[in-house]
Amino acid sequence: MLSFLEDKDNRTQQAGLTRMRTYATTLLAFVTAIFAFAVWGLETWPWLAPVKAFAEAALVGGVADWFAVTALFRRPFGLPIPHTAVIPRNHGRIAAAIGRFVADNLLASQALAQCLEELDTAGRLGRWLGQPDTRPMIAARIAGSLPPIVYTIGEERWRDAIGGGLRKVVDTAITGPRMAHILSYIVGRGYHHAIMDYLVTEARSFVAQNRPFIHKKVAKECPEWLPLWVETQIAQGVSHGIDGSLAELTSHDHPWRRKFEMFLHETIDGMAHAPFFAQRIEDVKRQVLGDPAVDDYLQQIGASAYAHLMGGAETVETVIEGALREISRRLEHDPAMRASLNRWLRDAAEALLVPRRELIGSLITDLVMRWRTAVLIEKLENHVGKDLQYIRINGTVVGGLVGLVIYAVTSLVRH
Repeated sequence: MLSFLEDKDNRTQQAGLTRMRTYATTLLAFVTAIFAFAVWGLETWPWLAPVKAFAEAALVGGVADWFAVTALFRRPFGLPIPHTAVIPRNHGRIAAAIGRFVADNLLASQALAQCLEELDTAGRLGRWLGQPDTRPMIAARIAGSLPPIVYTIGEERWRDAIGGGLRKVVDTAITGPRMAHILSYIVGRGYHHAIMDYLVTEARSFVAQNRPFIHKKVAKECPEWLPLWVETQIAQGVSHGIDGSLAELTSHDHPWRRKFEMFLHETIDGMAHAPFFAQRIEDVKRQVLGDPAVDDYLQQIGASAYAHLMGGAETVETVIEGALREISRRLEHDPAMRASLNRWLRDAAEALLVPRRELIGSLITDLVMRWRTAVLIEKLENHVGKDLQYIRINGTVVGGLVGLVIYAVTSLVRH
């Protein structure tokens, strides 16, 4: 697909260059014909003198700019004229300059970060996945390639691979320092307040829904001689008291919240540095991952995934397309997710590219050096040649106008 797009772009550029070169050459031929006609008919029609001056200067300007443009890429008429074929003679210097430019400018940390920030990769991805034809195409290709691969692996090895992969993910991801980092991120951005608010809301809802149960428990603890209406008043007081205490927790200045935050900071410090925490986490992981029921469950996940993948491309395609649709929707309507993904891509690109920018620059230099000189000329001429043909056109027109001005000034001085 990429090669097709590049070929199409090259053809478009080549067509534009050919069109502008034809315009410039036609204009040069036109002023040449005017100059020849003016020289031929000057004695008969003296009024052709300014026309001759214009055409003569335009011809000189057009030829000079044709020579200058041509000399960049090749020798005019194949003649060994000094300081022509500038690009072929400086192939190595151009390759080194391109490599240095990419390494020192495009891959510099600040420039790369700014470029990636402006690019909005996540937004572009969301819009691309949001196109009606994109999701079915991607889903069909993935769904068509997965079953043969999974079948080649085999069901038993697939189940073992799924189970082993999940075990490895859990074993690698859940460590003391990693858990401390995650918890520190949550606390540092104030998300623990949102968690507390959610727990308080759920607790108040639980109390409201279970008032009869609370009344029953309170009545059971009250003395038998106590009147029923007194038991009811006590039960209602307990319910209201619990609800009121929970309502007070919604204030971020509540002492319990500060104690909760202190507890989280102590936990973070312990997870990051205390051997006891690390050992406790490892013990829990061994207990969980060593449980036969967990092993059976992981095997079931692997078997279920194998059955779904081998159950037919249509089922897999539907699942993949649904996942892509959800990703597209989230990227389009969730600015926080979009910003987070952009930040992750930017950090990943910086971490991957910036430390290796000298290597990348040298690879680009080597790539350009490996191009045949004819290929380098073709690429450069396709990209800038169209603008250079404008220079030829401008040189012809401006040269003619300058010649006309010189003729006018000379005529005024003579008279």
